[in-house]
Amino acid sequence: MRHTAGSIRHSGQAPRRRFGLAMGVVLALLPLAAACQDAAFTAQPVDLACPSQPGGPVTLAIGARANSAAPVLPPPIVDLVREAAKQSQTVSLVRVDGAPTVSFQGTFRTDAANDVARANELEQFVRDVQGRVAALLPKAPEADVLAALGEAARITPEGGTVVLVDSGLQTTGQIRFQDPGTFGADPAEFVAYLRARSLMPALSNRSVVLVGLGNTAEPQAALDASLRARVTALWQTVVQAAGASCVEVIDTAASRTSVNTDIPVTPVALPSVPPFRPCGETVLRDGDTVGFLPDQAVFRDPAAARATLQDLATLVINGRQEVELIGTTAMAGPSEEGRIQLSLQRAEAVKTVLVELGVPAERITTTGAGATWPDRVPDIAPDGSLIPWAAAQNRSVIVRLSCPTTS
Repeated sequence: MRHTAGSIRHSGQAPRRRFGLAMGVVLALLPLAAACQDAAFTAQPVDLACPSQPGGPVTLAIGARANSAAPVLPPPIVDLVREAAKQSQTVSLVRVDGAPTVSFQGTFRTDAANDVARANELEQFVRDVQGRVAALLPKAPEADVLAALGEAARITPEGGTVVLVDSGLQTTGQIRFQDPGTFGADPAEFVAYLRARSLMPALSNRSVVLVGLGNTAEPQAALDASLRARVTALWQTVVQAAGASCVEVIDTAASRTSVNTDIPVTPVALPSVPPFRPCGETVLRDGDTVGFLPDQAVFRDPAAARATLQDLATLVINGRQEVELIGTTAMAGPSEEGRIQLSLQRAEAVKTVLVELGVPAERITTTGAGATWPDRVPDIAPDGSLIPWAAAQNRSVIVRLSCPTTS
């Protein structure tokens, strides 16, 4: 039986190592080589729940870019690549930058005469893939994670696995984390927004593994646990809605160092609560610590909301201010009456915490403004769809502190 010798098909970057015969010969012998390949290697389990049966094609979408931690494949992903190679399935790399492209596609073949030699060539192929990941550099400014997922989905056959290794902080295209409100946007609303523009990746019958979401590097500020959870929830929701057969998240420790590149990525300002003005107005936006679950008057992070409101309570208790709480909403929901009711309930939820913290109830008034108040941000696109990040800015509780006048 004749085999090809550990060959690699590729596009984009020149391979570090090329084994075996010319491309035409490799392709002509694929059926025969694959049959011998199957007999040469024993499948091994991979420490992943998704995919349930490793050994299919694997596409790695790699964020080797500024502001995201330098990519390293965790052991389960290395094993996933190895199992794909054993079955002569294609392993591909997609570059996550401002214009994602395929940088490499390779298929392992061997004509080694014994098991030891075959195993050595297999491990060399796996090391070559890891080396390509480590050497990957961006070509276009910014980072388009959505487009990278779309490109990875395009080249990955059904039954294959797409692995995204990136911080998840997209800075160009239809999702831009530097836009105010993006961290607080409802992931389901992002899905609706992307679907209305036919921008969802085609991930049906493909597994997706998300690695290192929220791992940032200088000069990008580090994300706390709450913000990491929001970034993860966004991409989980997108890939699930895109039809992925299963989704798994791997949280990895990473350094605060990115790849060495001069291709720029815009740093993303993290949401924060401004200091409460002793006499004046402060807006508690939904993307900040005092945020609510979608369509509910329930705090997204009760502990974080209480910590922020403790600062407000201390200020009011030590002074003589009257507190006016005005709830607002996005232009979403079935009716303005419903929006007014929800906004009032959210203002009341803030009042409840302030009273628990010692602010006299008689010094607090609440109002629900719904989606109509002077400073609202337009959150409906020309096609009638809701703009997720703008909608998040409009979901707020406005705090007005009125100081007593002195005669």
